[in-house]
Order: sequence, then C-alpha cells, then structure tokens
Amino acid sequence: MAVFFTQKQEALVKESWELMKLNIPDLSLQFFTTILEIAPAAKGMFSFLKDSDVVPQNNPKLKAHAVKVFKMTCEAAIQLREKGEVVVAETTLKYLGSVHLKKGVVDPHFEVVKEALLRTIKDAVGKKWSEEMLGAWAEAYDHLAAAIKAEMKEEMAQVHNVVFTEKQEALVKESWELMKLNIPDLSLQFFTTILEIAPAAKGMFSFLKDSDVVPQNNPKLKAHAVKVFKMTCEAAIQLREKGEVVVAETTLKNLGSVHVKKGVVDAHFEVVKEALLRTIKDAVGKKWSQEMAVAWAEAYDHLAAAIKAEMKEEVAQVSNGHSN
Repeated sequence: MAVFFTQKQEALVKESWELMKLNIPDLSLQFFTTILEIAPAAKGMFSFLKDSDVVPQNNPKLKAHAVKVFKMTCEAAIQLREKGEVVVAETTLKYLGSVHLKKGVVDPHFEVVKEALLRTIKDAVGKKWSEEMLGAWAEAYDHLAAAIKAEMKEEMAQVHNVVFTEKQEALVKESWELMKLNIPDLSLQFFTTILEIAPAAKGMFSFLKDSDVVPQNNPKLKAHAVKVFKMTCEAAIQLREKGEVVVAETTLKNLGSVHVKKGVVDAHFEVVKEALLRTIKDAVGKKWSQEMAVAWAEAYDHLAAAIKAEMKEEVAQVSNGHSN
C-alpha cells in the first residue's frame, strides 16, 4: 500500500540530518549508549560492544554502524516521498536480512533502535525538534524496518522448514491441560498483563475500552483469552505434524480483517505474546521451564505470522479497491 509522506515530512528529516552530520562522532556514541540504556542485553549483538563494559569512543565500526542507521532512515523518508514506499537495493536488503537473522534480531530490537534513534535526533536538533519531526523520522524508520523484516522472513523460509519436536508439542499440550482448570482467572490475568505492558491497548478490545479496570465476569474477555490460548496450542500441534501453521481460510480471513480494522501492528503481537507467556508461567508453576517457554513462543510466532500475512493480503485488496 502506497504511503502518503508529505513534502514537509521529507524536509524535516533532511533538515535534521544536515544538522546531525555536523557532529557524527558524538551522536554515534550517544546512539549506542542510549541503545544499551534501554536494552543492556543488546550489547552482545554488536561486535564492537560485546567485549567491552562501556561504549568505545573511537571505534570506527560503531561510527559506521550509527551513520548507516541515520542515513538509511533519511533515505527511506526520501523514497516514501518520491515513491510511496521504501525500496532498498536488493543486494543490500538481502545482506541486511541475513545479518539480522543470524544475530537473532526480533521485533522488540527494532523498537529499541527506533527509540534510541529518536532520542538522539531530538538532542541533536535542539529547539528545532517537534512532534511533526518525530512523526516523520518514526514513519521513515518503521517502513525501513518493515523492509528488513520482510527479507528476514524470506531468508528464514529459505534456510529451514520448522522442526517442532515431539517434546515441544507435549510441553504445550501438558500446560494447556493445566490451564483449562482455571480459565476464568487466567483470562483475567492475561488481559490485566496486556494492560500492564501496554495501557494504550485498552481501546482495541470492546470489553475493555469503556472501563478503567479489567472486567472480571465479561464473557467476551474469557472467550477472547481462550481463543488465543487454544489457537496457539493448535499451532504447536500443526507445527509438529505439518511443519507449518495452517489456519482455516475463513477463520484466517476474519482474523486478518479484524486485526487490520483495529489497527494492530507488530508491536501489539509482541505485547500479547509476552502476556501469554507470563500467564502460562504462573498457571503451570513448577512445571515451567525454558523449553516450555520456547515451545509456546515458537507456536505463537508462527500463528502470528499467519495472521500478519492475511492482514497484508487484506490491506493489498483494500488498496487495490481504492485505486480502481
């Protein structure tokens, strides 16, 4: 779907990038310092950080990496203005997808980099910073990140089929049986945790948006929670039997359509995943293990990927309908 990126947004990104060029060494240092403040565990993903307790001040790799993020985001803004989409050279994109996949980069890591980028730009431009400038850089970055994620997904599909073990399937089934014993409380806990992680998500659920607390006896809340629990469990069984998640076409079309209408984005799926894992952990008690966490997480990720693919299809159809 073509993005409408205004001339003013492009100008704001270009203007701030020109200011940033005047102080690249300090801004590069600040950028990575901010990344580690937000997510200290990210240190191991960068060769120039993993063997040091501090961000090295004069490391050329650090500067080069920071400039690449700044510059590619700026170029993404220009492309959004000129073409309505971000187009990265195929060789560059394949390389980025491959590197990010090998480093184990996941959606929250992109969000960390985005937050660090915006904070760095804000400090760099001083009084010129505005809500509009923030929006312009954020939108450009989101589209660049989406292009890299799409290539990562392509790379992953090429390098391996999913091998979901018998033990992983058993761990998911075992914990689901325990969860069935206490669905009302777990449903309540699940949505309470979602709102703890992301209070703004309240407006996405009809049974939450008009209340300041999570309603204890709302049948829609229980039904929604059970759907997430059950579909993730079914995804695990499918991964074991077929190596992929196959959702009934009508169900998938409905899920895709509803998620698009609600404005659901990748970060929302991550919030639900985190809430799901926390809820399962509390439900199973001492039976919880890292293996169980990985099994549920993998099943959920593949279910979410199937829904996202349908959302993308839905958006494309709506876009084509509007352009005809």
